[in-house]
Amino acid sequence: MATFEEQLAETHREVVRAIDERDPARFASLYTDTGMLLTPDGRSVRGRNAIAEEFGAWLAAGMVGQSLDAVELTVGDTLAVEEGVAVGEFVDGSEARSNYVVVHVRGDDGIWLMHRDIWTRIGAGVPEGVSY
Repeated sequence: MATFEEQLAETHREVVRAIDERDPARFASLYTDTGMLLTPDGRSVRGRNAIAEEFGAWLAAGMVGQSLDAVELTVGDTLAVEEGVAVGEFVDGSEARSNYVVVHVRGDDGIWLMHRDIWTRIGAGVPEGVSY
């Protein structure tokens, strides 16, 4: 079984793949069934269907990439916390920088999935209609 760090690297690659392929279902599959996005505007986006819909809105608003900086990890047996800075890139050349925390849980099958995902914006630059 792959380590958490190896699975996390694959999760990050899958996020990029979901953006590149414009695939909200792929993105949502990286979360638990009861996963939740806690957006900077105060909304709670719960469940894979709602997460896919939210991600689709980001894509429609022009999201074309994401990178991560300053990632720190705290890993336990069944719970891990990822903290860092995410940079969302948009078709108009703008970027949205956010501090983020993701709580990952390991299922009985040994697979780690995102469970809670919260972020706060750093400065301005988010295109209209995006809660990134």
